[in-house]
Amino acid sequence: MKLAIILGKVALISASLLLLISCDQNKDEEPSNYEVEGVTFNINRADLIPGDTITLRALLQPYNKPVDEAVSWSEDLKGRVKWQSSNTKVADVDKDGVVVAKGVGSCKIRFILGTYAAECKIGVYSFDKQIPYGLWNIEGTEEKYFFTFDNTGYFYTSSDTSFFDWTFDGMRLDITNKDSETGKPDKRMIITSVKASNVKFYYSADAARQAKTLKRIPKIFSQDELMFAISEKTGTGDTSVSVVDMGLPSGNMWAVCNLGAAAIDEDGNRYAWAETTTRQDYILENYKWYDATPTKHCMTKYEDTDLLLLAEDDPVSVQLGDDWRTPTKDDVQELFENCNFIYASYSGREGFVIIPKNEDYADRRLFMPFSLSSEYANNEISLNLKSKSGFYWTASRYEFDSFWAYSLCISIDDSNVKLYYGVGTAKRFNALCIRPIYVVKN
Repeated sequence: MKLAIILGKVALISASLLLLISCDQNKDEEPSNYEVEGVTFNINRADLIPGDTITLRALLQPYNKPVDEAVSWSEDLKGRVKWQSSNTKVADVDKDGVVVAKGVGSCKIRFILGTYAAECKIGVYSFDKQIPYGLWNIEGTEEKYFFTFDNTGYFYTSSDTSFFDWTFDGMRLDITNKDSETGKPDKRMIITSVKASNVKFYYSADAARQAKTLKRIPKIFSQDELMFAISEKTGTGDTSVSVVDMGLPSGNMWAVCNLGAAAIDEDGNRYAWAETTTRQDYILENYKWYDATPTKHCMTKYEDTDLLLLAEDDPVSVQLGDDWRTPTKDDVQELFENCNFIYASYSGREGFVIIPKNEDYADRRLFMPFSLSSEYANNEISLNLKSKSGFYWTASRYEFDSFWAYSLCISIDDSNVKLYYGVGTAKRFNALCIRPIYVVKN
């Protein structure tokens, strides 16, 4: 199981090796032959609006060198370099990799070098109907706004984060805080002009009508950003797992994906607490550590003072090795205390983005999707009620009742007004997702 491949590698068009002969004869600096394994982009995906521009850089693998350097090594390659757009009405690209968004739709930008190719997915969204879509910054300030398609969003500076609803009628952009008691707009931006990704406006409460600029920040996903500043840690066998150092006091690192998942927006596998394999039915009578005889009706393990999972019963440790485990209740509390949680969606999957409070780790991110427990996953009525909730096992048993264990819970209410994240409890025989952690030994 290769969990490190979380977002898919760029397709390679050929499995053959392309040899590039260096013009530089200084063998101390460059080898004379290069075995090229492919090319990749610095950006894998971009969500744009008409008028946005981004610049793609093609990188030679495995050396991660710009391909224009490779082309300079060999005259033969100069005629074999090609940039393509699958739909020039949506977005076009020039010979320098500059992409210009033109019309609503989706397309792929491809760079071809000999028998190798890299692709970047481009989505272009309606500027007129969804003018605020994406991330915007009021120039000259720290104020940033993130607007989503479902008319919700959040505002943040280095010291404040708040959530809001928004409406736009073509001229007025109204922002209403989620906790507003009046329900009236807290801010009204009066749009005076629109040009590509720059919007001129003034606040309605400003009698002087001071002009301001709301500048859109193109939403791009680079290879590093998609991986959220990850590093690789080895599990058992040849398994490698992507982890993020969130700057936590313990030094422990959280995995990018759930256990058994190959991408950050996937559930992965669900397990009953203290079971290391999956199965179809999760009911009390089938639970590994339950004695159903009438005279007992009790748990046969972790019954009295045993409050933490042993490695032999931890699916994370069993699958990934001794340096890995299911997070404890204390690990979860450490995450809560040292990070901010923001409601977000990724590839259409809703959940929370977790951002470190420590400024030295401000580029780090974790995404935890709303992943239901087995109790809800196959129940259509409950699924509708609980679709914006997520449950993850901890390694800690509930100390007051051996039938229960602690879980990490994330949710947002149906009106998207209140965010919840905390430690709850779940019945041990239910199946929950697990987010592994890598334990850093002092």
